Amino acid sequence: MKKYDVIVIGAGIGGLGAALMLAHKGKHVLILEKNKFLGGRLMSYQKEGFIVDLGIHIISQSFKGPLGQVLERVGKSCNIKFKLIRPITSYKGETFLFPHDLKKRCGEKEFNAVMEALSDIRSFSEEQVSSYDEISTRDFFDKYIKDPLSKACINNISTIYMCLPYWKTSAGEFMRCMRSEAKSKASGYPEGGCGAITNMYVEAFKDFGGEILTGAEVTNIEIRDGGVRGVYVGEEYYEAEMIVSNADIKGTMLKLVNKDKLPADYTNYVNNLEYSWTGPIMRLALDKVLTDVPMLTQIGTTDPEGYYRDLEKGIVADELNFFMVSPSNFSSKVAPAGKQLINIGPPMPIETPASLKEDIKEGYFRTLEKYIPGFRDHIIWMEYIFIDGLGKLIGEKGAGIGIGQTPTQSGKNRPPIKTPIDGLYIVGAEAGGYGVGIELALNSAMEFIDNYT
Repeated sequence: MKKYDVIVIGAGIGGLGAALMLAHKGKHVLILEKNKFLGGRLMSYQKEGFIVDLGIHIISQSFKGPLGQVLERVGKSCNIKFKLIRPITSYKGETFLFPHDLKKRCGEKEFNAVMEALSDIRSFSEEQVSSYDEISTRDFFDKYIKDPLSKACINNISTIYMCLPYWKTSAGEFMRCMRSEAKSKASGYPEGGCGAITNMYVEAFKDFGGEILTGAEVTNIEIRDGGVRGVYVGEEYYEAEMIVSNADIKGTMLKLVNKDKLPADYTNYVNNLEYSWTGPIMRLALDKVLTDVPMLTQIGTTDPEGYYRDLEKGIVADELNFFMVSPSNFSSKVAPAGKQLINIGPPMPIETPASLKEDIKEGYFRTLEKYIPGFRDHIIWMEYIFIDGLGKLIGEKGAGIGIGQTPTQSGKNRPPIKTPIDGLYIVGAEAGGYGVGIELALNSAMEFIDNYT
């Protein structure tokens, strides 16, 4: 038996951030990670000379956001260079910049309405932003804009920020994401791939004496006298009176904790939490550089609700919504010289049936052909992971972010970091925090440190 001050379950970026700050405070910290890799959705791997990200990422505020703030707290500097980017939107084979290029597409009146909405978001106080937590992003923008293309742009931004369409996301949370991004003006991609961020955090954690075990799946959290006492990894026992879980909140509280240790209302609450959406991920290694576009938010239709209703019926649209990132256009390290890496993912419900796997893949190909003609003839290799495969790899049914940032799960309604069990906390994209993807997870980690240590 080994004894620690704190055990962190899961080495996603939220868990790594919390562990790093705890170790900096002088705590003896152990991270237990069930996978052989670290970083969760922020890991990268090598394949035939390419560095490939598990997820499809742009870091909303790069080093100016929570990623850098955590490092500043522990006296470390960000040693990764980021290439900054302004997102490009595409529709019907054409690319444009949102919002400024909308004027010639939807008219001056609608353009001014969009700009008024965005101006109001920037000018709101924090209290005003919070007042919109419990309404949807769609309902907020419906008070301003009528143009279908403008609404489709907002919907695509919602899916990039929170992996949910704009009728399912919290308007308050949308505003927080947009305000932070606008203030930092630093959206970008890290040199060497997203795994470089994970490696930087791991190295900093080890500098402060932190320990990490991989292939170590926690099977039970021991609770005595109302508080945590340690965890089991199979038959191996590790003792600690503070457990911080960066794993799925449902898996942690409903599987690792005996239900008789939890209040019934809390068990029901956790069981009813909803995940974000996700989407099949396609990665294409090309034998030559075919596009100089680093990032594309593709609008397949100006009727996204009809688009998803059809998908529920098994009907795949001719042109798909998707988010495309070409990491090799940001970083020369992620692809061999003269070659290109393209990553694509669309927002789709996690319940999308596997029977649509091939139809959706063909939909990717049809849509991408509009922007990168002839790319099929230049494919060196392709990886295509459907939602069920993502679920096996990252858990949470393959959810792109974690617990969805919906009107009932954002702001004061976000799942609490502190659980009913003394000494047991949840961090990451599962509880607390706000923001886009990894920044949500890191904000959660900082909230935990500020309030519970």
